[in-house]
Amino acid sequence: MSVTRRVLAACFALAALVTAGCSRVSDADEAPPVETAARGLGAAEVVRDQVYAERDTGALKLDLFLPAPQREPAPLVVYVHGGGWDAGVRTLDSDLSATEALTAQRLLDRGYAVATVDYRLSGVAQAPAQVVDVADAVRYLQQQAGRWGLDADRVALWGASAGGHLVSQLGAVAGDPGKPGGGLTGIRAVVDWFGPTDMSAEAQRAQPQMQEYARRVVNQLLGCMPVDCPAKAEAMSPIRNLSGDEPPFLVQQGTADSLVPLEQSLDFAEALRGLGVTVEMHPYEGLDHGFGRGPHTPLIADTVAAFVETHV
Repeated sequence: MSVTRRVLAACFALAALVTAGCSRVSDADEAPPVETAARGLGAAEVVRDQVYAERDTGALKLDLFLPAPQREPAPLVVYVHGGGWDAGVRTLDSDLSATEALTAQRLLDRGYAVATVDYRLSGVAQAPAQVVDVADAVRYLQQQAGRWGLDADRVALWGASAGGHLVSQLGAVAGDPGKPGGGLTGIRAVVDWFGPTDMSAEAQRAQPQMQEYARRVVNQLLGCMPVDCPAKAEAMSPIRNLSGDEPPFLVQQGTADSLVPLEQSLDFAEALRGLGVTVEMHPYEGLDHGFGRGPHTPLIADTVAAFVETHV
């Protein structure tokens, strides 16, 4: 099977395996209670509930964790939550046994600001609303950089599961302002945690026996099944939008991922590498979707911090 066919099959193997939704399975996708974010993960200051955009469906907000004051403006990492595009919240769990929380703390300790952002869920807006929202959040933070002491030209995007898909899409279209969410400047790196990368009609055909929930979540995101809107499906597929102008990528995924087959990330990394893009691919033996919590957590967090320090 070709690399492309394996990626396509893998994407909808994801759909076939989902029975209760990403947000019900993954630690990264499960929305923590709002009160768990009361602590600041070691930040010197936390700006919460900052409205970055108003939509017909309501205000979109972000939280900004600022590091200890330093001489130079702080580079920025923007985190995008998972949840199958139809669930999840921006709030970071403050328990440092959670991989996201520990990673954020590691970044803050190294002088990076960390923002967590809302985006419209697929229950209220179809694609490409989600990538447009995240791009608008990044632009807002860049425009307000002087207010919070941020370096608008040193930005990394980081996302988990559905959020990994969104940041990968933004990385793919960063060089093309004509595409939704495209044309972001200052993006120095992308960190993709187990995000799907292909929504194409060919992928749907490769896995025709999708279960009902999977049909609903794909249809809800796109507003159609891929076979009925192939152009829209491909437009939302990061692997279909690569040009070779992408920033460096770090891809991290467990080898026992029960939702997104590891081959999907391997093939995405291969496609990037084939275009001359810097890629680090880190598979973690035996870990499922969301990584879970355990002795592997510091390794994953430190890998992100080292990658960001290298490129941002």
